[in-house]
Amino acid sequence: MNKLLDQIHKAPLNQRIGGVVGLVVLMTVLNFLTLVQPEQDAMEGNQNSLRALEAQLAEKQAIAQNLNERRREMDVLEQRLAEALTELPERKDIDELLSQLNDIGKKAGLQISKVEPGSETPSGFFSRIPIKMSVAGNYHEIAMFLQEVSNMRRIVNVNNIKLTDAKVRNEKVVLSSEFMATTFRFLDQTANTGDVPKK
Repeated sequence: MNKLLDQIHKAPLNQRIGGVVGLVVLMTVLNFLTLVQPEQDAMEGNQNSLRALEAQLAEKQAIAQNLNERRREMDVLEQRLAEALTELPERKDIDELLSQLNDIGKKAGLQISKVEPGSETPSGFFSRIPIKMSVAGNYHEIAMFLQEVSNMRRIVNVNNIKLTDAKVRNEKVVLSSEFMATTFRFLDQTANTGDVPKK
């Protein structure tokens, strides 16, 4: 070691300065490679990870926002389905419908003489259920009955209306009326082609 120091001391000034500069450069390069470069690589890796996490966070926030919107849409669709199933139920519920028709007839002042449900006829995604009815009352009462039937939540079409046998009872003209009231029932969840019932 002493010999090396003597040689450095005896060397010309240019070589000593060059040696010191070379040593400083060598130390700087070693310092950069061993300390600075790994830290920079680690920082770049962390920044990349941070960008990836921020992208994932933005994606998950968008999904969460969409999820809330989808839940609201689902609630609206379920409400609409419930309303649609009121108009076009999945079950026959003929007894309930007959009871409603009877109540409407009584409120209108009609005498109901016949209510005869027919056999169910499938047609696409729905089924028709005909009900033959015979009633007696004045023209206004029959019209009121038909108006109330058209306002029911469940779809009921009335056709083949016949008005006959006009008689005077208790100072009013009473007519006999026969008609076909047709209701509908939803058959399955798949959308098949067919005639859509109209009120």
